[in-house]
Parts: sequence; C-alpha cells; structure tokens
Amino acid sequence: CTVAAVSTPGTYAPVVVEQALRRGLHVFCFSDNVSVADEVRLKRMAAERNLLLMGPDCGTAILDGTPLGFANAVRPGPIAMIAASGTGAQEVSCLLDAAGAGVSQIIGVGGRDLSEAVGGLTTHVALDLVLADPGTEVVVLVSKPPSPAVADALLARLASAGRPAVACLLGMEDLDGAVTVRGTLEGGAAAAAAAVGRELASVAG
Repeated sequence: CTVAAVSTPGTYAPVVVEQALRRGLHVFCFSDNVSVADEVRLKRMAAERNLLLMGPDCGTAILDGTPLGFANAVRPGPIAMIAASGTGAQEVSCLLDAAGAGVSQIIGVGGRDLSEAVGGLTTHVALDLVLADPGTEVVVLVSKPPSPAVADALLARLASAGRPAVACLLGMEDLDGAVTVRGTLEGGAAAAAAAVGRELASVAG
C-alpha cells in the first residue's frame, strides 16, 4: 500500500482525501481548516479500510524511514511513535536520537485525533499497524491534553499490547504501571529511552 500526500486548501481537501482512501491509499493530510465533521467522516472511512488518515493539519511523519512533511533526520531504531502533536513528536524523536535510541515509525494523527469528537480513530489504526511491525519493540503515544475517555481506552489497549508502552500525555500526572504515563515530553522520551536501555543526555542548567 502507498501513501497520498494532500496539501490542498482545507475547503477542497476532504474531496481529495476521500478519493485517495477509496483507492486504498494511506493519506498524509497537511491541509488545515478541515471541519471536525469531515475529519470524523473520513477517519471512519479510513478505519473501515484499515488505512491511516494522518491529519488533517498533520505536520510530520516518518514511515519505514521515509520522511513526510517537516521531519527531523533521526536514526532508525525499535521505538514507534504515534503522535497527536507534531512538535511533540519532533522533540521526543530528537531526544531519543541524542540518547542513541532510534525510531521505527513516527505516525502523526493530527492534533484533534484524541479529542472526544474524533475518538482516537487514526490512533487505533496506527496501533494496529505498529503492533504488527516486527521492527517495533516499544510503542510511544504523544498527545496534547486528550479527552479523558479517549485516553482511558488507548491506555487499556497499550496495557494489553504485549510490549513496553509509554504514553506521553501532556498535562497528565506521571504514573508507573502497565503503561508508563508521563506528563512532559522530556519525561516521555526518558521513559522510552530507558525501555531500550538508553539514557537521555544530560542538559547543563
């Protein structure tokens, strides 16, 4: 399966995205100003086909080593990241790279994916894909403050994933359990690095 990159103005993006999904393509949608209603409709269509709709307003991804949007040059490795925050994904991936821990995949899902309205539709598809990826040993979820109900459902899935998982959910309290939850990007990166036997580089104060 291949990927269609969509960067048309938001008014026209839903039509182009729908055409790509109907052709069996994953979609990286850089376009913004797409309505929540269109996002939900198209993400449901994508999920029914087990396809990724990354976005709308998705700024970064690295799929099987191929960068999309604004992506940093980071080393390959065993950590897969699913991110509802493009800048968050970039920060965590750079911290991991500096620690000598690389990424297998970075899948951006768009900033609204973990909202109550969207319900984590693309994040669940992304989890299916990274959990089936033999190159992924650790799963990291990065998000702006999510809907509590959506976060709970995703944490339950991560807890049963059968491999180490870190949820970097900004603003949430740190928690060590079946899933390591961290409320800061640096904390999430440190936990992910530790899961593969690495340590973040110290920063001089």
